[in-house]
Amino acid sequence: MVSGNWTRDLPKTFLDVIDLACRLTVKYVWIDSLCIIQAGDDGVDWQRESIKMADYYQNSLLIIAATS
Repeated sequence: MVSGNWTRDLPKTFLDVIDLACRLTVKYVWIDSLCIIQAGDDGVDWQRESIKMADYYQNSLLIIAATS
C-alpha cells in the first residue's frame, strides 16, 4: 500500500496505479503528468520528454489508461 505525506495530494487514480504496481512488484511507474513538467518552462521539458513516450510505452510491462 502507498503511504507517506508525499502522496496526500495525488489523485486517487494515481494512488490506485501505484498500489497496483506495488502489488505486482513493479519497481517503476511512469505517469507523464508527474514525470514531465507540464507548465512553467515554455514547454522545453515536454518537447524533450514527449518524444521518448513511444519508447516508454514500447518497453513497458503494463500500460494503464485512465479514461472517463
